Amino acid sequence: MDTSVKVTGVIKVTDQQAERESLQLTDEERELLQAELAVLLPALSGERKEAYQALADAVERNSVPPDLLPLLEGLTKLALETGRARRIYRAEGERILTELFRKTPSGQELSKSLNEVNKALSILEGQTLQGVRVAMRTLGHFTVTIETEKAVITIAIRPDAVTVDSISVGGEAGLG
Repeated sequence: MDTSVKVTGVIKVTDQQAERESLQLTDEERELLQAELAVLLPALSGERKEAYQALADAVERNSVPPDLLPLLEGLTKLALETGRARRIYRAEGERILTELFRKTPSGQELSKSLNEVNKALSILEGQTLQGVRVAMRTLGHFTVTIETEKAVITIAIRPDAVTVDSISVGGEAGLG
């Protein structure tokens, strides 16, 4: 079944539409990003420095355009994943950067994925737990399998995602 759609013609984007696509920053977010960029920029050179300087300029204006969002995502992920955000800015700074990451396309995708996992896990509600197992598929890719009398769910955990790997409801599948 072909579900593709062919679009022809020209789409005109107004300044107002482009502004809506940009990520608007709070003053707190701007302050933290400026501090992170102040540390990062001197360590860069060439095209990477130019790209992050463009991000710094956008941060100064409290508005990050879509083409700079991958850099913003990378900057926030670096601060959060390394623990730098909590070390330097304490729990409040970590919270602010986490909320900022959730506003980005990658953060929105992660939130959607987490909602799907929680929806799948809700089928286990009220059931008696019969088994739980954690396994490593490969470095950085783990699974958690949860078994009840009526269902077995396997959740995959990777550095950038948590997803439902498999669901078996009402069958004889078990942790075996």
